[in-house]
Amino acid sequence: MGLFDFLKKKPVDGAAADPKPTPAPASAAVPVSAASPAPAAAPPATPTTPATPAAGAPAAATAANANAAPTTGPAKPELPAFVEAMDAFGRRVRIPREEYRSRVLPDLLKTHGSNADQLVGVILQALRDGLAADVMPAAMRLTVVDKDIERALSILAVVQRDAGELDSAEGTLKELQQKRPASPAAKVGLGMLAAQRGDVEKGEALMWQALQMDSNHADAVHGYLQLRHRAVGDPGYRAEVEKVAALPGAWRGPLWLARHMVQTGEAEEATAIYREVLGRAANEQDALVMASADLVQQHRPELVAELIVPRFVAGRHHPHVGIALLHHFVQTQDHAAGAALLHQMYLHYGHMVGGELQPFTGEFDRLRLATLPPPAPLPSNSRIGLYRLDRPIWFAGLEDPTWLLPPKTAGAKSVLFMALAVDGQPSLPPGREDELGRLTRSLPLFLAEHAWLSTPHRGTAVLPMAEQGGWAIMGRPWPEEQLVQQVPAGDRKDTLLVTGVLRVDGETRRIDLWVFDCGTMQRVGHAAAEGTMADLGRMLLQLMAELWPSLGGPAGHKPPVGDEAFWHRYSDGLGQHAALVVTQAGGMAKERLYGERYITQWLQTVALQETRWQPGFWLLASAMGVLHQLGSPVPKEHARILAEVFRQSPPNSAFARLAVRPLRACGLDAVWQARRGEILAAAGSDPAYTAWLQRAEAAK
Repeated sequence: MGLFDFLKKKPVDGAAADPKPTPAPASAAVPVSAASPAPAAAPPATPTTPATPAAGAPAAATAANANAAPTTGPAKPELPAFVEAMDAFGRRVRIPREEYRSRVLPDLLKTHGSNADQLVGVILQALRDGLAADVMPAAMRLTVVDKDIERALSILAVVQRDAGELDSAEGTLKELQQKRPASPAAKVGLGMLAAQRGDVEKGEALMWQALQMDSNHADAVHGYLQLRHRAVGDPGYRAEVEKVAALPGAWRGPLWLARHMVQTGEAEEATAIYREVLGRAANEQDALVMASADLVQQHRPELVAELIVPRFVAGRHHPHVGIALLHHFVQTQDHAAGAALLHQMYLHYGHMVGGELQPFTGEFDRLRLATLPPPAPLPSNSRIGLYRLDRPIWFAGLEDPTWLLPPKTAGAKSVLFMALAVDGQPSLPPGREDELGRLTRSLPLFLAEHAWLSTPHRGTAVLPMAEQGGWAIMGRPWPEEQLVQQVPAGDRKDTLLVTGVLRVDGETRRIDLWVFDCGTMQRVGHAAAEGTMADLGRMLLQLMAELWPSLGGPAGHKPPVGDEAFWHRYSDGLGQHAALVVTQAGGMAKERLYGERYITQWLQTVALQETRWQPGFWLLASAMGVLHQLGSPVPKEHARILAEVFRQSPPNSAFARLAVRPLRACGLDAVWQARRGEILAAAGSDPAYTAWLQRAEAAK
């Protein structure tokens, strides 16, 4: 079970060939993308479970054991300031340790007190976070509700030991020894207690007895080697490892021996051991974890391809094996195999190790893009076109859900929000050029959406595109008189233009916007805001408040929910999503699109950050639909969270009504069908929705 000495160790940070993976490439490297790294995690929601490995994966302690060499002294883990847990959406959340101890942990113990498997997870989480005394009653209860008496008594002994009750722990282990005489777990625990009390010789003897019972018992192997290493030092360590490796049926000891051989220059001998062990013990989780970590770190791609790649099954094996293989595919620059595995890893383990997976999206995109011929240089007389979005950008991929928008009167005007021009040619550090370009697009998208939702008028975002494909950034605003000529003469009296310019001075950004009435051919409003990129949320709200009276909205208007930080991230998400929408429409080359996983992760985080702003969920749903139309597998990676959002959505909510599109994109049509009747009943006889649903269900 791997409990006694290593229980409080969390899984290592993956079997990495390079402990500091190369970060995702700068988004400016390929001009057609709007991707950027995901924002910081949303504020913690109420956790429902501790952050423990998925079913089918070995315990966290075992994973740590398989990747960590025996140490020369007892571990003294520092108590963490935060506790990691998982909320109903499958997100990892970090909670201050004291808050977790006093508020969250008691609720979890009460909720899962009658389910042995779940109770074990809560107790193990508490032990890893140094809260043994707080789970003592729960550990006692586990011995009543758990049919696996060995597991229950082993965990109780560890809880007692970590709480400082060594005599009680010894009594529990002796009870386990009496009830399960053939189990090595009691001897391992008693050996650790003996060593802790200073009787190292007795501890070694008990560990060795445990190894006679099970030559591959994780804590017996690691505990024995740890104690012997302390006794004999480096010169005598090889003989101790060989002794453990020679035990009948041993595979864990031989893997330690192979690792030692590599360190001493005996690579060929080590190779023979890896082949032999995986030939007979490949079904052992820890064997695959340890071998994959070793071979990738040793840069042995031929052995990884021979011994690890054919054996790893996502969802069955520990995620650290998959992470090791991702590093292997980076080493071998096999972006196709790497991207396929990365998708499987997100499907099965994204909620567990998503942070460790994130850099690989950029890595494999970079490798893929490097195989493409360079984009043709733009000619000096390149033509620029204008791409119009007459509905909020979250209409894309959702089959035109007009019922989402508030009705407009016959006298409503059309407001065209032009992309910002950039005054001059600001010098920006590498990697930040795309930040500037995205701002020129996100602002008109942001204002056009809010014009639809909070003014009498209809909003349209107008974005410049190069004739050969890709975004264009204007060096000066389009002349308003020239833009008027693009508006049909009969529509000019009902059309307003909003043009603007972005000026960059070091870290300072100044945005000026002007409202131009196409009917009277004069400017009728102005708004301006200034600050750094960190101030963008405030600047957006200031521009809206100053601009809205010129657009028929209330003076000083601000959205009903969300703070400045949220609106900064939300508007950035609009700009990123635009890359997906324009690519799907043919305005960009599909093969040059990259970072779609970054985009969807960003939108997901933003939606969950401010759940009161429902268009945030519509934006996420739109991204799922657009990527599905592009043939991307990424939507399926969000199935867990989309299903939970749908489950929590009332049947008459807008998200529940339109959920057929994102759920199908995630492969969850059955989830939609289970509530379809309820949602239709809640919609009543709304003809607009009924017509949309028929169209949405018929779409591929």
